[in-house]
Amino acid sequence: MKSFWITIAVFAALLRFPAFAGPESDAEFLLKYAPERDLPLPEEYVTENCRLAAAARETAIEKYPDEIYREYVLPYSVIREERDDWRREFRDRFLPLISGCTNAYEAAVLLDRRIWDEIGVHYNVKRDKARQSPRHSMRIGMASCTGISIILIDVCRALGIPARLVGCCWTTIPGNHSWVEVWSEGAWHVVASGEKEREDNIWFLEYAALADASRPDRRIYASRWSPGETRFWQTWDRPGCVSDVPADDVTAKYRTRPVYAIVISPEAAADKEWKAVAGALKEKHSADAWCAVFETPLGDAAESLRAVKPRYAAFVMKPDEVREAAYLSIKSMMRSLDDDPFDDAVYGIVTGPDAATAMRIASSSEPQTLERMLATTGVGEDVVQGPVAVISDAFPKGEYWEKDSSGAVTRNSTTGVTSRVFADAWARLDPDVLLTSSHATERNLEMPFSRGAVVVKDGRFVAVTWPFGTGEDAPLAAPQREKAWLAAGNCLIANHNAPDDMVMTALSFGKVNQFAGYFKPTWFGFVGWTSWRYFGSRGYSLAESYYAANQLLLRKLAAGDWKDEKEKAGLEWDRDATIFYGDPMLNVRFPGRKPSVKDADTEFPAISTDPDIAVPEGCDAFRADDFILFWPRTY
Repeated sequence: MKSFWITIAVFAALLRFPAFAGPESDAEFLLKYAPERDLPLPEEYVTENCRLAAAARETAIEKYPDEIYREYVLPYSVIREERDDWRREFRDRFLPLISGCTNAYEAAVLLDRRIWDEIGVHYNVKRDKARQSPRHSMRIGMASCTGISIILIDVCRALGIPARLVGCCWTTIPGNHSWVEVWSEGAWHVVASGEKEREDNIWFLEYAALADASRPDRRIYASRWSPGETRFWQTWDRPGCVSDVPADDVTAKYRTRPVYAIVISPEAAADKEWKAVAGALKEKHSADAWCAVFETPLGDAAESLRAVKPRYAAFVMKPDEVREAAYLSIKSMMRSLDDDPFDDAVYGIVTGPDAATAMRIASSSEPQTLERMLATTGVGEDVVQGPVAVISDAFPKGEYWEKDSSGAVTRNSTTGVTSRVFADAWARLDPDVLLTSSHATERNLEMPFSRGAVVVKDGRFVAVTWPFGTGEDAPLAAPQREKAWLAAGNCLIANHNAPDDMVMTALSFGKVNQFAGYFKPTWFGFVGWTSWRYFGSRGYSLAESYYAANQLLLRKLAAGDWKDEKEKAGLEWDRDATIFYGDPMLNVRFPGRKPSVKDADTEFPAISTDPDIAVPEGCDAFRADDFILFWPRTY
């Protein structure tokens, strides 16, 4: 039946207005994709619409392709609202408003600021229905976001500006929203119809960025006239059902910045000081990421995280929530947000013995560039540009070396306890990065050569002799610099089991903003030392390095890449033995290094958290849902 009415209507229009004839005239295009309920359309309506649209294009501020014109200027309706004769009135009323504009986007924003008082229409949820026509909205003086958007689109089209309706059902909050995009200077630009906001300050973009591309009912769609990739999924007529409006899926456009998910338990959120920690993380990163805060028990967080597919995830936790069961729950959950076995985001726990410590960690951007280092394991002399002190079992017993700020290296020896050497270097260097190995527990860090230890007393670190009680204690100086700490080879040091254990003291007294280490005994060490490989010599941030180490481990397990059962057991142990404390988006790295494919190989490939990144020429790659590994191809 539809084809019959199209044929009759088009034939009549072409006879009356032969100027529209051609391989496919405007009238033919318009009628071919018109909804069946609109047919038959009056001849005068079709031909007058085509004539006015063509005239508007001729005098438009910008030129654009025929496809853009036919899809987004020529149509007489946006989403199948009632037919109105709006083109002539809107052109006559509003063309003078944009006489000084230099591009279509500027004109559309100006129109959005000026037309609503003039036509007497404002946002009101008491409107008659969602997809009202312009005249309907002007008659009752109110419209929903959809009705408001339809008016602005029709005004733009009347002036030769291509425009379309965009909308979605929200992923993280109830309801839906519609807005406008206009074609200007070769791209689509957002206009917050009826809200008088510029593109860089639009409230709903934060929610749109959290759209779930895996669910058709949570994607973002842009209307068109002819059949597109899909159809608009909205709630204008039947909640939860797809509409009959042709559309393009534009979800990817609105997720251009990474998503940073912040999870805080209801118990922590009920405490205003701890809730402020989550707010500080959001405030710090809102310019670089779309930040979503979820107040949910840890066991229920997976559903929220799956919905937004974060690239980064922070778990704000009070100290009594931070236990081994929580570590294991987080690690398991962060591998289960999609169907592959890999970590689905760069993540960390933001905590401390008190809210003030957690707030410092959440608010701080320090250190960004690491300049001073203290290590209890072997490192190269050029690992940092500034001073460094290194005490290591790899040296002859009692020997250690230091480099001052001028680059001069001295090698020293002590017959006393090396814990005193550590305490002296801690005070003299005030390091901003620590790398540690050797025996440890939740209560102490043993020094190389088994000559002393660092323990916790009265809320601070203290250097003690070994065995205990054989010498005078040496409290470590209160640091000025904030720090990063990679405990690459220490057992249990990252496990929180008491208010004054090593990790909580590191975060508070030690001013450590990022801490990566083992919460179990370590006998294999893959994650710890692979993290150091990426961190110390490949130019990755500490969070990226820890992420890379875990992804490599999981890939080895998935691929069966081990030489014997002992190595397999070691990989399986390390998979669930480490944890990362701190803001995972804090960019802490050594100066003068950048990740490079040139440094990559099959054992330690380069890694990117953007799985859609183009593979460099001459490289092989392994691509997962949330990351990509690549390395130079060998011939």
